[in-house]
Amino acid sequence: MRVMRTCLLAMIILGLTLALAGEPVHTAPQAVTMTVSNPYCVQDVETAGSCLINLRYFYAYTADSSFNHIEIAIDGKVRAHMNGFFENSAYLTGPMLGNGLKVACGGKNVSGIPDMGRQYAVTLTGFATGSSPVVDIANVTCPYYQGKTYLPLLTK
Repeated sequence: MRVMRTCLLAMIILGLTLALAGEPVHTAPQAVTMTVSNPYCVQDVETAGSCLINLRYFYAYTADSSFNHIEIAIDGKVRAHMNGFFENSAYLTGPMLGNGLKVACGGKNVSGIPDMGRQYAVTLTGFATGSSPVVDIANVTCPYYQGKTYLPLLTK
């Protein structure tokens, strides 16, 4: 019985060796590694009922030059896209998005969270050539819009 197992194992190893002989060995594609800050939402002071989703930084990199691009999507819609060109990384900072990505604040308790407005799924994705994208998703809740518009005080 033991001799039979040894012969079977030897035949499997020999078969695999013959089957794989002459095949080139390829290195596995490098996956993207990401470091991100938590996205946050604030009311837009310039537009009534609008909020701005922003983040402090978004850093994505690969060990080789297979890095392709990064995307920021809000509720499945791509709102920011940054390409690389023979690069191995991308670094996006909050000020690069201006004041932030504009969304509707929503009314009070609309997300089901007391005293808060709408909630958005913010998806941060890093892409590299030849590998699956790396995805990070954060739910961001915005403050609610009270329906008040504040005008500057003008004196003469």
